[in-house]
Amino acid sequence: METLDELTKLAIKYGTDKCPQIKHSYTPFYYNLFKDKRNSIKKVLELGVGCPATMKHVRFYRLGASLYMWREFFPNAQIYGVDINPEAIFADERIRCFLADETKKEDWEKVISSTGADIDIFIDDGSHEKELQILTVKTLMPLLKKDVIYIIEDVEFPMKITAALSDYNCQFIKSPIKYHDD
Repeated sequence: METLDELTKLAIKYGTDKCPQIKHSYTPFYYNLFKDKRNSIKKVLELGVGCPATMKHVRFYRLGASLYMWREFFPNAQIYGVDINPEAIFADERIRCFLADETKKEDWEKVISSTGADIDIFIDDGSHEKELQILTVKTLMPLLKKDVIYIIEDVEFPMKITAALSDYNCQFIKSPIKYHDD
């Protein structure tokens, strides 16, 4: 494990599927993106906390695995999670989760009222449905500070999403995963 970056090691430690050793290839990308910002990131908000019942594909999954990964990687950050499943809601040191429906603007307004609009990083690991990914951006972005780093994971139709979000400066980062042709 010596050749793995620190974020990938944390993903393995906590059992999140964000690392290539378990499922996705996100952690090496995130490590390169965030390694120089580790101490300056103050707030991370992730949609899609996950719980053992929904994460059966991960052998050693624990509730809120990626939230624990983020907490350890960003030592000065408060970590927030949002999920529609009541079983995914928990709190721990520097971690707080909210029960919310990503399709409801009033739920997002309540979450941001509690967290503050000054979120540094937002990660959409929610429904993974194109229409809901677009809706979440259009609902949430006006509520957040303008320099938020907004990431959507598990994008199946990247060209359709970037076209629908043409008002925003979107970048699609290709991964080894195959996507549908648009």
